Amino acid sequence: MLINRVIQPLQDRALCAVVFDLDGTLCYYATSIEQAMTDALQRVGAPPDLIGDLPLAADRYADLWYELQEDHKSTTSLRERIWISLLAEHDIDDKALAHKLSDVYIGLRTASLVLFDGVLPLLSDLAEKYSLGLLTNGPGDLQWEKIKLLGVESYFDAIIVSGDMGIHKPDSRLFGSLLQQLDAPASRAVYVGNSYEMDIIGASNAGMLSVWVNPDLEEEPRERTADGIIAEVTELREILL
Repeated sequence: MLINRVIQPLQDRALCAVVFDLDGTLCYYATSIEQAMTDALQRVGAPPDLIGDLPLAADRYADLWYELQEDHKSTTSLRERIWISLLAEHDIDDKALAHKLSDVYIGLRTASLVLFDGVLPLLSDLAEKYSLGLLTNGPGDLQWEKIKLLGVESYFDAIIVSGDMGIHKPDSRLFGSLLQQLDAPASRAVYVGNSYEMDIIGASNAGMLSVWVNPDLEEEPRERTADGIIAEVTELREILL
């Protein structure tokens, strides 16, 4: 069911390309950051309060990811650096422990990565009518590992990972590069993503149409930039097929 609206039926826009975000749009981690941290601490024999209150530690982990990701091309080094920082913020200087926690954490999160229900049939059906693209933020090694683990690479005509380019969404150059690979004009392409700031604003600045995947019923900013709002990605069937 459409949450809010489609400003104008997207089928009427003579669309030729559909471009997707990856994380939170097509796939998700079934194990949360907090749960993976809890399990990692337990598996290495560390006390559960080693890095303080775990919900707060999970929020801090997410903050550090965005603060430090541009300084690390390798996901492994980024995650290890985050654990070093989390431990240091609790007066613990132990790089060996940080390395061990990072290794276990990575394994737990990776093993829980799954596609949302119905994604593969949706991509298959869309591919019969449109060129498909994938544009995702994140370190190159991590995002390509996800793409291959999920088995979605063959569904897309073009894929760009921001870490490979050295710039990140919402930078309009990324959207432009992807559209160039698809040989699609921005006015005939729609971007589908779950982040209003990164996906919807980024696509709009690049001249694309956009559909916001908004499962938590967040209030839309006043500028009402999104051309469509849906609760889950498979609702695209109602407006694109």
